[in-house]
Amino acid sequence: MKEYERLIVKGLLPPDYLKEETICDFRVTEGRKKLWAVILDLIYEFDRVCQKHGLTYYMIYGSLLGAARHKGFIPWDDDFDVAMPRADYERFIRLSEEFQHPYFLQTPYTDPESAYSYAKIRNSNTTGISKMFQYSNFNHGIWITVFPLDYWDDQGGEERYAQIRQLNIYNSTFMRLKNPHLNEANQRRVSAYLAEHRDHFKDYNEIHRLASSCNDPNSKYVMTAVITMGRYDQKLLDAADFASAVSLPFEGLQVSAPCGWDHLLRLWYGDYMQFPPVEQRGMEHDGTIFDADIPYKEYLANENIHFD
Repeated sequence: MKEYERLIVKGLLPPDYLKEETICDFRVTEGRKKLWAVILDLIYEFDRVCQKHGLTYYMIYGSLLGAARHKGFIPWDDDFDVAMPRADYERFIRLSEEFQHPYFLQTPYTDPESAYSYAKIRNSNTTGISKMFQYSNFNHGIWITVFPLDYWDDQGGEERYAQIRQLNIYNSTFMRLKNPHLNEANQRRVSAYLAEHRDHFKDYNEIHRLASSCNDPNSKYVMTAVITMGRYDQKLLDAADFASAVSLPFEGLQVSAPCGWDHLLRLWYGDYMQFPPVEQRGMEHDGTIFDADIPYKEYLANENIHFD
């Protein structure tokens, strides 16, 4: 039985869930529906562990937008993101034994060649391969992403954020080291990295030290500082928006969201109920190969997917 079929058999998704359809002038293929079903299964498993251990989490970014605007996935989206208060996140990443095959809790400590600065929950029986990192020996299954949410002091905050960004660049370079098909720019990047004799575990730990250095529950701000995509001013969030959790519908589930979800979405997306132009509706991860039918190990063994 395929991973996505389990949800239909369990009655957690309707029998026709995988049927292609057009949503918001975007063609949602059967392949994308299979991807969504695998992600939904990961959400179920993540939520199960959080409820069992009394852990708080919130949908965030595009996943929160999808819940508010579409009551599920944005039709052209292909991932799912949550944030956890730092204390809950630290407890969570110690629970790797809760995730039995095909599920896998990925951090550099459970998967040493992975140097992402945040946790991922993967399905090992599927494929979600970032082409740039395909030669790194870590789990490349379809995933959901879990960020720590840290209290943040805006005084000196941009400098700390810039330091974390540079450390993320180092660790992203580490995951390129075994790729024999890098372009000239990436080859120079790898050469500079090797010349510095860096240690990706030390860089990972420094990222989290910097991100959690405020540790003041009375702080006005919080931030998902370990992920440095996006402008600093859009990452600096009001702590009051995360004072409690509410439930929002997501593909038939009720999923945890921050109480200030409307304020957050306006910060990130402005008039978030408006759709982007049709030509801007597409896959979020263009450099990633998704296949819900084939385990990543089998895919890597049989397909030539490298960049030219």
